[in-house]
Amino acid sequence: MSHEKHFPPPLALKFFRWYCRKDRLEELEGDLEESFYTMLHAGKAPRLANLIYWWNVIRCFRSYAFKRSATYRSTNTYAMLTNYLKVIRRNFSKQRAYALLNIGGLAIGFAAFILIAIYLHFEISFENFHTKSDQIYRLTVHYTSPSGYDTHFARVDTDWINGIPEEIPEAEKLIRFQNHEPKFVRIGEEKFRQDNAFVTDKDVFEVFNFPLAKGDTKTALAEPLSIVISEAVAEKYFGNEDPMGKEIFITGYWSTDETVYKITGVMKNLASNTHLPVDMLISFRNEAERSWWAYTYVLFQEGTNMVSVQEKLEAMAIKINGDQALQGTEFVFQPLSDIHLHSNLAREIKPNGSITYVKIFLLVAILILALAVINFMNLTSAMSIARSKEIGVRKILGAESQQIVFYSLTESVLFSMAAAGLGLILAFLALPVFSELTGAENLLSPLALVAVLLGVAVITGLLGGFYPAFVLSSFKPVNIIKTSKTFSISKKTGRFSIKRVLISLQFGISILLIASAMIARQQFVFLNEKNLGMEKDQVIALPGVPDTVKDKFKLFKDKLEGQPGIKGVSACLEVPSREIRDGGAVTAEGIQENVDDAPSMDIQVIDHDFIDVMGMELLAGEPLPKSLAYEPLPQLTGANNDVEEYLLSKRRAYLLNETAMHAIGWQTPEEAIGKNVDWNQGTYKLAKGPVVGVVKDFHQETLKNKVDPIIMVFEPLWLRTFLVKLETNDVASTMPVIEGAWNELFPKYPFEYQFLDELYENLYKNERQQLQLLYLLSGLAITIAFIGLFGLIAYSLKTRVKELAIRKVMGANFTSLIRLIGKEYLMVMLAGAALAIPLSYFWVSKWLENFAYRIDISVMSYLITLAGICLLLMATVALQTMKTAGNNPADTLREE
Repeated sequence: MSHEKHFPPPLALKFFRWYCRKDRLEELEGDLEESFYTMLHAGKAPRLANLIYWWNVIRCFRSYAFKRSATYRSTNTYAMLTNYLKVIRRNFSKQRAYALLNIGGLAIGFAAFILIAIYLHFEISFENFHTKSDQIYRLTVHYTSPSGYDTHFARVDTDWINGIPEEIPEAEKLIRFQNHEPKFVRIGEEKFRQDNAFVTDKDVFEVFNFPLAKGDTKTALAEPLSIVISEAVAEKYFGNEDPMGKEIFITGYWSTDETVYKITGVMKNLASNTHLPVDMLISFRNEAERSWWAYTYVLFQEGTNMVSVQEKLEAMAIKINGDQALQGTEFVFQPLSDIHLHSNLAREIKPNGSITYVKIFLLVAILILALAVINFMNLTSAMSIARSKEIGVRKILGAESQQIVFYSLTESVLFSMAAAGLGLILAFLALPVFSELTGAENLLSPLALVAVLLGVAVITGLLGGFYPAFVLSSFKPVNIIKTSKTFSISKKTGRFSIKRVLISLQFGISILLIASAMIARQQFVFLNEKNLGMEKDQVIALPGVPDTVKDKFKLFKDKLEGQPGIKGVSACLEVPSREIRDGGAVTAEGIQENVDDAPSMDIQVIDHDFIDVMGMELLAGEPLPKSLAYEPLPQLTGANNDVEEYLLSKRRAYLLNETAMHAIGWQTPEEAIGKNVDWNQGTYKLAKGPVVGVVKDFHQETLKNKVDPIIMVFEPLWLRTFLVKLETNDVASTMPVIEGAWNELFPKYPFEYQFLDELYENLYKNERQQLQLLYLLSGLAITIAFIGLFGLIAYSLKTRVKELAIRKVMGANFTSLIRLIGKEYLMVMLAGAALAIPLSYFWVSKWLENFAYRIDISVMSYLITLAGICLLLMATVALQTMKTAGNNPADTLREE
């Protein structure tokens, strides 16, 4: 009799499926169905089989088969979680050393990640404290000429731009920051040189967030001769006294007169994340003073189309100055928030950062975090393999796969969160030193920092627990119990092994960072040791001297020459180490006599003894003749072209550097000697005079830039920097002599100086900070890598104790065992190197392009890096192998 058309009663089956637990449903439903068809095969009537089926469904209606309520599941989950935490604590106690290594390596990675995050956030946060920062633009000007002059200035020298708010409807306010030169301040008998002092518009507080601790932003700069100072300056000048309403006396850079100003406000100290550091704001005396060079900022309406604004600005320039207004001149608007990372123009207020370094350290942060996570994953996987029998027993005793997954992930996430907490503590302990090293402040919100770190820690924990959670839990219990699991990177079931890939990445990241840092260091050694074409050591510079000081330079020089400890005294326009950027066309008789066709050259105004004091090499000719004597300077007002007439009337002689000589068209220094040249810049023109000497090229500015053509001339009107060459044996006793001469001749001005070698070092201050940070991070990378590797090798050998004991019984010695284990890791390291070295070469080559003068990348840097890591690797392998295989193999095999 066929029973295919008979089925269990559908209503009973539906009722059973409604109350039965999901994990018991398949088993019990199969039993019920088997009983039903057994009765039919035994000849029972279908009606009776249906009744008995109903009876069995009712009999199964018991607690063990019931679906669990939400309350039960919650209680059960809580009990299960409590049990898991106890087991995790016990396992931690059993494997304390390896667990601490695992947590410690990850904690260092988290600490490095936090510090880099603080640095990166600081770099990208510039100007964000200004509420209208996205509406503020800086106006800059880019000058070019057919003769090769090409300079983009951060400030603007045309006065017609003051009318922008009236001519361009989208512009709401225009703020000028001008007279950036140092101010010489007198408070009673005390003298100060004040930097970061600007003359500015009264509406400055409506555009920029310069909060006042005292005073009213609406009236603080409304009246002439008003001044607002920062809290730091107030404390420096007045201590704990209230400065409001007090008078201070200021002598300007271009004037000999002392002017009285009234303090009308005290500004809170600004955060350091600004390209515009302000310590003193001074009101304009009148509208006529709003003239000449100024750092100019425009506040636009929200949503302004800057392309349209640019077109209106160019139309405005042509309307005011005619069709030739934009010939060789381009006005460029820079968003305020872009200046710090995207602007490196001539005459920046202070050196800016670089988006290149932000990208580099973002990549480094990712690499170090990846290195720490890989370490964590490797060691967690190795530790879990040794506990595979525990997982098998759990499954035999009824543990479900989901429970094993939950347990493994819980343990991994807890370890990761513990590492995150420890990393946070380490980061904040290191923060003061880190801030001093990089200049970065922690501007991150504590809540945001903790939230991000918590998210990273959870993701890391989930990644670390993936292998034991999903791979081991999928194995059959019998296979897990029978199989002896070991952690070895040489054993493979196929061509691809995730263990080898992860360890290769670990080595590759370490090699990438260390080799790149080593090459960067070689570049900075090259910069420090390269011959600049001048002697910068034991030279003190007094840059930016005001007019009254400059006019008495000859008296200052005569007082110091011949004094013990002083080898020479000279002066120049721009202090060596600072870019000149005062370019003009140089015409030469018989070659380029048309100004439009003549090459453009920077002009360096010098004293007769400049070549000797700076130790420059004359290739031909002689220094400037002493017959070009110091004469009393006339009173020049700038009216009726009196300055232009004075400059043109003076007898001239010129020096050239090699680059200038070649730019003119002469092939040898001897060919240039005696030829007449002149220099022209706009309305300023220096008379024709002979080339009396050609000097070997020297580096006036940073080695990032190539040597520019420079013409040198004697002109006392333009001397702005005093230079004093000292004997090397007794600098301390010589300084009071120089200061005494200064105070005698210039009692109104404080004596402030800098050593020339320090000025050159400051050219690379930002790069040096980045390099030191890269050193630190590379050190952390190798520390993380070998903490993880130490634990990984130790634990993997612990799982291979039986194998090593058998090898010893078969005659293997320690050397062969070390060679065996070391070879496994060495091959993996070389695979990582094959990936890291090309990436490092590409990365460092791009970075070196920022320097006009740079080293060639040497293969030795990579060989030294590989040799160092190999030595550390083999030392680790040898130590752990001898420790593991040092026991008597008979005892080991007996225990196993």
